[in-house]
Amino acid sequence: MSRIRRVVGLLLATASLYTSVVLADSPSPFISSIAIERASGATGALPESLTATLHVSDPARTAASLSHIAELDVVSTGDASVRVRFGPRPTLASPADERFLRSTWVVDFAEDAVRSLATGFANPDGARPTPAELEHFVFDHIDDKTYSRSFDLASRVAAMRQGDCTEHAVLLTALARINGYSARIVFGNVIIDIDDGLFAYGHAWTEIYDGESWRILDATMVPGDAEPARTRYLPIGFLGDEGPGYVLSMFELVNAMPTRISDVRGSP
Repeated sequence: MSRIRRVVGLLLATASLYTSVVLADSPSPFISSIAIERASGATGALPESLTATLHVSDPARTAASLSHIAELDVVSTGDASVRVRFGPRPTLASPADERFLRSTWVVDFAEDAVRSLATGFANPDGARPTPAELEHFVFDHIDDKTYSRSFDLASRVAAMRQGDCTEHAVLLTALARINGYSARIVFGNVIIDIDDGLFAYGHAWTEIYDGESWRILDATMVPGDAEPARTRYLPIGFLGDEGPGYVLSMFELVNAMPTRISDVRGSP
């Protein structure tokens, strides 16, 4: 048991290092800020479908991750880049299997803090909350929007009410699962178009299966809060390891993200 505790302690220390190094210059509540440029001559609001060049350290690894994304195509790869075409809200193409319903080390909805929060949010008529209701609830519950946290477990987020996009995604995933929805934590990029200015960030959000398809839910930026901003999501992958080694899984996803996005234009 002491050996397990030492390993977990090392992982948590690594998560703290991740916070101090990766998040140091990040505008709350995102993971990191990423340089982004439109294609030469491109102006106006972003269209529904886009093409863009992702500048990455390992194009083969990033292209492999992106091959599992629905509504996204890898157009080409270069020595340090991947060219992609994608729609406004691409999601990961995988079944809503039983693993996305479990209470885990990270998504620990079996803990009292999460269970109490879920009970207090229950609808009077007994109907389970809709995904949109859960999204808004998490946005309101985390009232200290800060990136001073590392990567808290769902029970700690429920109790502390603090965090950035990772904490919002973790808690929303937990509350979705406790209400019977398949849900997962996704890492990737969000592109925000405000008054013809483009901004891109490393980001985490939640995908919830509503019985028919996976849906992007983002408790960090609930619909309407960023108006007149227009957002585009570019997922890299979901947190596959929700056990004590989750930090390593998170690092793999973060390292597959682009350091720069260029030549952004509408796609025919």
